[in-house]
Amino acid sequence: MIEPQIIIIGAGAAGIAAASRLLEKGIHNVLILEAKDRIGGRIFTQKFGDNIVELGAQWCHGEQNNVVYNLAAPHNLLESSFNINDPTKHIFVNAAGEVASREESVEILRIYHKILDDAGDTNHKPGTSLGEYFTHKFYEEIKGHPLITSQKAEQILNWMHKYQNSIECSDTWFDVSATKLKDYWSCEGDPVLNWKTNGYCKVFDLLTKNYPGSRARLPVYEKILLNMEISSIEYTSKDYVEVSTSNGSKFKATSVIFTPSLGVLKEQHMNLFKPTLSSSKIKAIKGLSIGVANKIFLEFPHQWWPKNTGALSFMWSDNQKKEFIEKYGQEKSWLCDVFEFFTVDHQPRLLSGWLVGPNAKYVETLDDQKVMNEFHFILDKFLGHVYDIPRPQTIIRSKWFSDKHFRGSYTFRSMLTERLAVDYKDLMEPIKGNKNTPMILFAGEATHEHYYSTVHGAVESGYREADRLIDFYT
Repeated sequence: MIEPQIIIIGAGAAGIAAASRLLEKGIHNVLILEAKDRIGGRIFTQKFGDNIVELGAQWCHGEQNNVVYNLAAPHNLLESSFNINDPTKHIFVNAAGEVASREESVEILRIYHKILDDAGDTNHKPGTSLGEYFTHKFYEEIKGHPLITSQKAEQILNWMHKYQNSIECSDTWFDVSATKLKDYWSCEGDPVLNWKTNGYCKVFDLLTKNYPGSRARLPVYEKILLNMEISSIEYTSKDYVEVSTSNGSKFKATSVIFTPSLGVLKEQHMNLFKPTLSSSKIKAIKGLSIGVANKIFLEFPHQWWPKNTGALSFMWSDNQKKEFIEKYGQEKSWLCDVFEFFTVDHQPRLLSGWLVGPNAKYVETLDDQKVMNEFHFILDKFLGHVYDIPRPQTIIRSKWFSDKHFRGSYTFRSMLTERLAVDYKDLMEPIKGNKNTPMILFAGEATHEHYYSTVHGAVESGYREADRLIDFYT
């Protein structure tokens, strides 16, 4: 076997998975260069409150054909987020303070899931957005409905729009391609499995065989260099790749596996790769889409919401938004995009507020105290007449857009993806050198055919590119 020198850029799920597979198969000349001062990428487990929180990936989505589930389940590391799974445990309230009945809440979620499930099984006309399809089906579904009246329809649909944006990571569902929905595969089984008190970071010990015992551990962590921000990847020579970092270090490799986010590629590919990438790859980078979803965790002195609540869902009609902005000013308008506070498993005093799209980016520019005050304000506006809501004590939150090493949260297939007729293969296709050597390979959730936007997709992509190299070099 030729002994290759392999550099993996990025120590997230794809990078760690790739390194683990290479080492397991006897390829030891592996180096991982990580730009940040931590491993994990978009898995970011942090100690906070009484336990831990996930600033990035939170749940293992599904059980069948899910590589993360297959790693974790034998060790009893996962459990259902059963309150979130239970539609009777969701509280819906609108900006006028009107709390929906339990029957209404269950119906809202039933209609939402029904339309979404049908959307994935429908043959859509090319050029149809998910927003167009969903809106049409929603009004069909509620026609003559005894609980979902026409007066309530707009605020419910607005909530569904925001909620779906958090699933897709889109600014608007009118930017999501309906015809591309078939590309995404859901894994059957529980869609929201949490990691108990271990955190999603446990997946790295599973990938490296460092858990449950370290007897069979793979020396992946020893191969990682932190604070190694890449400044250029030069492949002018068809025999090797030279990787340079912003601190002046240079590394040579026969093959490089590139795992950073699509957001990084969009912003940096022109300056990063020498020579520049092929036109087909540049078109794929332009055509595939990545958005921003941020979580804001608030710790309260005590749990003031009902026990076993799954989520507090905030609904706005267009008129309620207009009145709110007229009363409180444009500077508070971003609060109209706050649509959900999830409760947090194993954290009885925490709520997790979600923001998606342009206002998720905007909130990253505000300081913690301001965000904490404004979130308390909006909670009090919606539910202060029902509960005595204390001020939150502390805050921790994600900032996926302003971090230049991510520039986004996860990917989706947009109307632009459809118009440019690009797919994962265009991004995934390796750059080859002399003797057909795979010189630069691309991994990460954006490069997965069916599981984009997920950790299991990222892990599979890392395995895929490692296997490509193993096949070539052996």
